[in-house]
Amino acid sequence: MIKKGAKVKVLRKESYWYQDLGTVVKVDKDIKYPVLVRFVKETYSGVNSNNFAESELIVV
Repeated sequence: MIKKGAKVKVLRKESYWYQDLGTVVKVDKDIKYPVLVRFVKETYSGVNSNNFAESELIVV
């Protein structure tokens, strides 16, 4: 179980933050992508957070 505040590494290959480190901001229940992760690096459109499934993340 991933908890709020944990440092995680992204394993989703099509993600902008693939193999990058981020911090867990929120963990929901009963949705497809329950873990909200915030990153230091922004995308080209200025987004710095994204939702992931627990299977797409590994705690560092």
